[in-house]
Amino acid sequence: MNYIALPAAFFVTLVSIHLLRPLARKAGLVDIPGGRKTHDRDTPLIGGIGIFLGLLAGLFMNPEILATYRPLLAISCLLLLTGLVDDYLPLPAIVRLAIQVLAAWLMYSWGDNRLQTLGRLFTDSEFFLGRWAMVMTIFATVGVVNAINMIDGMDGLSGGLGAVCLLFLAVAAFWSGNSPALFTIAITALACLAAFLLVNYRAPMKKPALVYLGDSGSTMLGFVLAWLLIEASQGGADRVMPASVALWFVAIPLMDTVYLFISRPLTGKSPFEPGTDHLHHLMAMHGMPKAKVVLLLWVAGLLLGGAGLAIYAVSVMERFSVYGFLVMFVLYVLIMRLEKKGV
Repeated sequence: MNYIALPAAFFVTLVSIHLLRPLARKAGLVDIPGGRKTHDRDTPLIGGIGIFLGLLAGLFMNPEILATYRPLLAISCLLLLTGLVDDYLPLPAIVRLAIQVLAAWLMYSWGDNRLQTLGRLFTDSEFFLGRWAMVMTIFATVGVVNAINMIDGMDGLSGGLGAVCLLFLAVAAFWSGNSPALFTIAITALACLAAFLLVNYRAPMKKPALVYLGDSGSTMLGFVLAWLLIEASQGGADRVMPASVALWFVAIPLMDTVYLFISRPLTGKSPFEPGTDHLHHLMAMHGMPKAKVVLLLWVAGLLLGGAGLAIYAVSVMERFSVYGFLVMFVLYVLIMRLEKKGV
């Protein structure tokens, strides 16, 4: 790996964001305050573009890795462009969902990156998906994309949890030694997200976010994470990690989204509509400062991701890893129920 690529990716992301900010304002590509939105000024929605340009810059300095992930970059660009249209002129949910399904199918068919096994979920034998591989690949990909998109409700939250996932993917890839390419792209994307968070996280010395991910950035980021999680968890003896470990790396966004997809229809709401019923919103309603909410959820993401990696490191059977995650989800549901009663 060419390690000069990391500062290059970081600075290209940072410079791109600053150069694009005034252009976004002139074009009207901004998030306007009002309603459930609590920021107090128009904020450019170009974080995703900056991250994508930074990732391209970093991978151009690693041409072998660039060639390996050309389909990933092309499909990510499709989602980025679609998201920009959605940010400028909101698209119907069914259109967004159809494009996400198309992206997942392209990953399966063109990118040859697919869920073929869920690991040893129930016995000591692999649970192969067979003819269900395409359906499960699309389902898992669309699920992760929407998990990252739906949790993008506070400055730094979606980007930070995405960075947590990339950090653990990079650690797992380095530790296994089975995929230097995955390690390289994960750590390069992590450098891009670090640059984005400098201008997005509402730190004490920088109260307002300068830019947002927008739907363009969050869907692109979700797709990149889905691709890398699937790649890392497949490949038999050469895999980076079992599929069950991937759940822990995206635990907070995944639990939040699954809970809302269950609870919203029960109250007559669409699971895709924006709302203030996410965990981070409920925490803020209890009076917790938003920067502290985001920081606490980052820490929670780190602890859960670390737990998943530790479970794998000590060779706990995969089904017990899944059972442990399901216990965590039940606890999450109970916390959400208590939080709603307390608001």
